Amino acid sequence: MYLVTGTRPDLVYTITHLSQFNSSPSTKHLTAAKRVLRYLQGMNDRHVFYQWNNQLKMTAYTDACYGNCFDTRRSFSGYILQLGNATISRRCRKQRSVATSTCEAEYMALAMMTKHHLWLKRGTQELLKKDIPTALFCDSNAAIDVAYNPNLNDRSKHIDIAYHFTREQIGQRNVSVMYVPSEENLADICTKGMTRYVNDHLCSKIFGSK
Repeated sequence: MYLVTGTRPDLVYTITHLSQFNSSPSTKHLTAAKRVLRYLQGMNDRHVFYQWNNQLKMTAYTDACYGNCFDTRRSFSGYILQLGNATISRRCRKQRSVATSTCEAEYMALAMMTKHHLWLKRGTQELLKKDIPTALFCDSNAAIDVAYNPNLNDRSKHIDIAYHFTREQIGQRNVSVMYVPSEENLADICTKGMTRYVNDHLCSKIFGSK
């Protein structure tokens, strides 16, 4: 957990998932934890790089993996937020309620990321005394459509009112949400396991380049 909050955002989903079993771990959880240590040993040269002359812009990516907790059938939400080309914030969290569709799970993740993005944007405005260009990305066209469409439909009528925060902020022109293909969505690494090729591709963008 110390590494995740410090320099290894690529472990955020793995550690969040394993932490659920701290109170009563089994042999398979210990095996999984050892695998994480082997991964760290093989990838110990990865670290977040902050380049001093990067363009000052804020970019946020959000994702959800539908129903991937097999005990509760809840989904995991995640986001990656970058300043310039360097990751400054990341999170993975199991959603508080069961989503009835992939669209709803993605929409709930979008609300979580929007709240954090606005908090961070206000903080940078106070420090720098100017607005920073921002971009919010999601890989679900359905969730984006619900965020921009105030009318109820079959995809949105069951969604709790608390998750319509993103729609309100869009209406006030505080944020705008754009589509990004799943293979370029950095937040994918926060919600699910993936192949080595995809993991390496996303990590090359998450950690920044020297």
